[in-house]
Amino acid sequence: MSSDYSETPTAPHEPDAPDAETVSPEAELAEVSSIFKDNPARKWGIGLLVLGLLGGGGWLVYSRMILPMVAGGGPPQFGPMSVAVAAPTTTTVRDSSEYVATLQSRQSVTVQPQASGRITAIFVRSGDRVSVGTPLLQLDASEQQAQVAGNVAGIQAAGAELAAARADAASARQALDALAADRASRQADLAFNEGEYKRFQSLYRQGATSKQLLDEKLNTLRQSRASIAQIDAQMKAQEATIARSQANILRSQQQRDQAVATAAQGQVQLRYYAVNAPIDGVVGDIPAKVGDLVSPTTPLINVTQNRQLEIQIAVPLEKSGQMRTGLPVQLLSQTGQVLQSGSVSYIAPSVDPQNQSVQVKAVFDNSGGQLRTNQIVRARVIWNTKAGVLVPTTAISRLAGKNFVFIAEPYGRSSCAAQAKGQGSAPATPAAPAPDPTQLVAVQKPVSLGQIVGNNQEITEGLNVSDRIVVSGLLQLQSCTPIQAASDIAAPSSVKP
Repeated sequence: MSSDYSETPTAPHEPDAPDAETVSPEAELAEVSSIFKDNPARKWGIGLLVLGLLGGGGWLVYSRMILPMVAGGGPPQFGPMSVAVAAPTTTTVRDSSEYVATLQSRQSVTVQPQASGRITAIFVRSGDRVSVGTPLLQLDASEQQAQVAGNVAGIQAAGAELAAARADAASARQALDALAADRASRQADLAFNEGEYKRFQSLYRQGATSKQLLDEKLNTLRQSRASIAQIDAQMKAQEATIARSQANILRSQQQRDQAVATAAQGQVQLRYYAVNAPIDGVVGDIPAKVGDLVSPTTPLINVTQNRQLEIQIAVPLEKSGQMRTGLPVQLLSQTGQVLQSGSVSYIAPSVDPQNQSVQVKAVFDNSGGQLRTNQIVRARVIWNTKAGVLVPTTAISRLAGKNFVFIAEPYGRSSCAAQAKGQGSAPATPAAPAPDPTQLVAVQKPVSLGQIVGNNQEITEGLNVSDRIVVSGLLQLQSCTPIQAASDIAAPSSVKP
């Protein structure tokens, strides 16, 4: 029996196809392998990624080199880096040295009394400005005043004695003058009697007179001569009296002079009880108080003249050849601000054997009172001045012990174009196209450094005033890196890409 039914063979059962959104790990690995197999540049990028991570600049290498190569399949193509550009500045640069010094007053006096006594009054206060002779304080002078009064009385007594001695001397001279007049009269009588005696002698020889009359004339002559001898003795005695009177006058004069000197000394000592300012200046500390018993060794008041202040600097011996009087010196505050300017007034002729330095003094005007005695300051000695080129310290980079700056120059005028032409054979990987000749590039130039002036660095060699220097992003720059000045960002058409 035949049947109309026929059996149609069916295909074997296959598992359901995987969902389009689900990819197995094996498929992912195969896909990644195929990508790196077909694209050697991507393998090179992965190698650079590993090297960059090992070198510490992983993210910089990955973001600026690896991603562009993975995406484009070739060497990285950088756009110009935005940097800040500035021009060097020219200014006067000082060759100077700084030292620590202490301001000293050229006149500072600790007033001490010249007499002992008790303080009865103080006329000034700390901070008062005084001039020479201004009363400062008063000591009790009652005892000294009594001594001065006694000295004055002694002068008066000595004066009275002197006057009496002079009166006695005058009286003695008058008596001597009277004796001299009397002697002159007696001398005339003597001369007359001598003439009479000679005349009667002649008459007696002639027999014209008697012997009795001749004897009378001889007796009269002898009396006259005795009278002269008597008056001479009186005159000598009077002269001795006058000599004694002169001696009394001299002694009285000396006594009076001594009394006057003692009184003058007492007056001087009396002035010591009034203590006055010895100099112009400002009153400082007043340790003494009213009622204190003081002596000549007791400090009373300090007076300082600070209109001119002085510093002493120990300058190293190697700088001695540059030292000269009149050299400018600046006083600096702790923040570096110039407080006052002065000049060198003294250079020691010898060297300090302990530290081999030379002592230098400089004087500063302080009429404005800006400075204070014993103030510690920084002293800047300016050896010489010159014109210098300054750049910000942030523009200096250091590599292998050398200092460099990056100069912003058009590619066509820089040394980068000549370096690119002289590289030799072409690289195995596709090379980046040369920048436009007007494109700014950062050219690394070695420089020699001078002094630091504030936030700027002096460049002594390797930089021109007309150069434009890069002052930001130095860590991301290499020589000949294309850059864009920050001032050109607002107008990109001014610099071709």
